[in-house]
Amino acid sequence: MSNAYPERIYPESLDYARDKFHRRSRRVKYQKLIFLFVFFLSLITYHFLPSPVLAAKPRVWKTTQTTTATSATRPTYSVKLRSDRRALNVTFNNVNTANSVSYELTYLSGDLEKGVFGSILSSEGNSATRSLLFGTCSKAVCTYHSNISNMQFKITAKLKTGKTLIKRYTIKV
Repeated sequence: MSNAYPERIYPESLDYARDKFHRRSRRVKYQKLIFLFVFFLSLITYHFLPSPVLAAKPRVWKTTQTTTATSATRPTYSVKLRSDRRALNVTFNNVNTANSVSYELTYLSGDLEKGVFGSILSSEGNSATRSLLFGTCSKAVCTYHSNISNMQFKITAKLKTGKTLIKRYTIKV
């Protein structure tokens, strides 16, 4: 028998349709939440990341010439204690850039002030080395000073430009 009326919907099928509708609406709700999250995340990222400035003028650097004293235009020094700590080894470089270079070593031996003075001539070449002994020598017999304290070493260089450079060292023996 054919029925002219549409099929009757039973309560079980209504539950199924209702559940299907709720599942679809939940899925749409989650899609909207994900979309909003991505949208706000991109806004925040765009706001905090630096963007290039398109209207900025190019920077023009002024060129100025400065003259500085480099190691090639002034004397340099290397000051080291000898391994037995009874002498000071000094190496002078670029001596020919100065008119004169003089040195002065002073220290106390007990209560007496002792010292060594000297100079390097520009005719000695570009470099020179000195070993300054803390004592005295006579006929290959050396007598070293004891109780050495308050040791000072000073190098004075008079440059060809007219300037005077003074370098001071405090040496711990």
